[in-house]
This record gives sequence, C-alpha cells and structure tokens, in this order.
Amino acid sequence: MKKILCLVSAAFLVLSSCSSDSDSAKESSILVKKVIYTDSDGATTSDVTYNGNKIVKSTDSDGEFTVYTYTGDVITKSESFDADGKSEYSTEYTYVGGKLASSVRKSASDTEYNRKTKYTHNADGTIAYEEFRVNIATGVEGEYGYIGKYTYANGNLVKEENSYYGSESVITSEYDTKNNPFKNITGFSLLIGDHSSNSNNVLKRTFNSKGSSTPTVETYIFEYDSKNYPTKMTTNTQSGTSVITETTEFIY
Repeated sequence: MKKILCLVSAAFLVLSSCSSDSDSAKESSILVKKVIYTDSDGATTSDVTYNGNKIVKSTDSDGEFTVYTYTGDVITKSESFDADGKSEYSTEYTYVGGKLASSVRKSASDTEYNRKTKYTHNADGTIAYEEFRVNIATGVEGEYGYIGKYTYANGNLVKEENSYYGSESVITSEYDTKNNPFKNITGFSLLIGDHSSNSNNVLKRTFNSKGSSTPTVETYIFEYDSKNYPTKMTTNTQSGTSVITETTEFIY
C-alpha cells in the first residue's frame, strides 16, 4: 500500500512520509565494515561481518577474531579466539524484561573461577553493578570487591563510579550530537558500560582517582561523513605532562 502511495506525485504529505521512511531505512543499514586502529606500535585492522544488522564476527589483521551469538535480537554471547582458533575468553549475557541483568566472563587461562557482573536498574535511571567470583566446580559465588554505578543521559554513559576494596574512582564523559559508528548494530544498545553502545561519540573522558590530585584526561577529535557518522577518531590521553595519541578509522 505504501509503495503504491509513493507513486502518487500529487500527494505531497504521502511522498514526504515515504521519503522519510526510505531515508530511515538507508540510515539503519549503515554499519562499520572495517576499523583501523593506529598507535605507536603500528596499525591493526579489524574486519566486521554481519547477518542483516546483527554482528557475526570481527577479525583482526593478526588473525585473532571474535564471534557473536544472538538469541532473538539480543546478544547472548561473545567469544574471542587466538589466531590458531583457540578460545581465549568469552562473555555470556542474560536479560530480564529487555534489560541486561548479568554477564559472565570466562577465561581459558583461569580454570578455577569465572567473573560475574550483576546489574540493578534503579528507579532514578542509574544502573548499579557488583562483580563476583564464581567457582567453576561448585557454582558458588564469592565477593570480588568491585562495585559501582553507571549514570546514563540521552543514551550515553556520562558517569561511572566504582570502588575496589576502598580504592575509588569516578569517570565522567562528554559527548557530541553525531551518530555513534556502532549505533545500528542490533543488540549493542543493551550492553552496559561499553562506549560502543552509546548513542553518540565521546569527546572527553576525565578519570579521577581517590588520593590522586591530577586527573587523567582523554580527548577525542572526530572527522565525520555527510551523514554525521565518524570516519576518523583521534584520541589524546594526557596524564601529567605526558600525552599519548592514537587514531581509529571507521569504514562503512
């Protein structure tokens, strides 16, 4: 029906609606196909493949790769492998009511414990989290000592407060109003604490640690394409008088 209406040139409102739907569909199909990361050690390239808008696999230029598993439209597992195809670690995700409830990270190098993070979605919109060590043999959870809270605004992680046995830190972030390069990947927006899941792009991150008088500051400079998706990100990390510069390029 809508296709037929789009052929009626006299109906301006209908045409506008159809054009909007078409533009929206085109934008939602914009996906990162390649990421090139460059630092003082050289460049690393990651090629990303999809099934529709669902991420399937990312493969690094050194042969290492990560595979993603979905249940419906949510990511339930990511697993990373070395260049020989041997599993190094994996993360399994559990959801309740359409929100991330927990994640379990399993490392091939640790045969005794897994690391579990539980999330609590508070009434004020913040998300509290606590990490546990899970005995692989018995399934018993033990305190890990790491707790924290995430604060989101407009789909972006703007503040992270965490504590590890009394060692406290706060990370605050500022954003642009442009498109995050990973925004159209199905299920990414439900992942918590990952800047890839934000709606926009981080411009500045400030790390303040208890007992430290000098914060560490990361600033990000972007170049964008005509659709306001970033094509290049330059990261400058300043700690004291030291500045480290890295670049990331996005190819769609």
